[in-house]
Amino acid sequence: MTAGPLRTLYVFGAGGHGREVAWIARAVHPSVRIVHLVDDERYAGEPVNGAPVAHVSRVVSGDDAAFVTAVGDADLRRAAAATLIAAGLTPLALVHPSAEVTPTARIGAGAVIFPGAFLSDAVRVGAHAVVNVGGSLSHDVVVGDFATLSPGVRVAGNVSIGEGVFLGIGASVVNGRVGAPLTIGPGAVVGAGATVIADIAPGTVVGGVPARPLHRDDTR
Repeated sequence: MTAGPLRTLYVFGAGGHGREVAWIARAVHPSVRIVHLVDDERYAGEPVNGAPVAHVSRVVSGDDAAFVTAVGDADLRRAAAATLIAAGLTPLALVHPSAEVTPTARIGAGAVIFPGAFLSDAVRVGAHAVVNVGGSLSHDVVVGDFATLSPGVRVAGNVSIGEGVFLGIGASVVNGRVGAPLTIGPGAVVGAGATVIADIAPGTVVGGVPARPLHRDDTR
């Protein structure tokens, strides 16, 4: 949170995801000024949907400014967040008004919850994570920092999703148990439409029904 009214929101990313996040920001903060940030001077200058696009080095910090990352790659999101925090900005969580979030759910700094998402009882969404359009998280789901849940992902109760995990569009995860959650390890990738029925080791790429390990080339 900022100390006073939010006047400027820096959105790191000026592509499709950046445009979507800017739209969500305007729905939550109608009067906020959006500035898209890029890390390549070649893409600075031309406005995106009326919002200026500037190089990340031109950030101006202040009590009335905050930021959100809006790129799909978790490593780039992590690097951008570190750069902007070092520049004196505060990460801002965004929750679209159409999302349903129970009072016991918790959302980390810089996370983005898209339209139509549902976060049930005792859900935890980490910093700079993304729950995209129509995502559904049942009770006691924990989503790690910088994780990405694509549109239509369904996660049943008692599941732990590690830092930087990517779940493709329409993926499903069955429930774990109290005290023994189904675990998707940090950096794992779950392909579109996959159904996860067992733990996934860190960094593993899986796909299919039920989900099974794949070679990296199989996910292209």
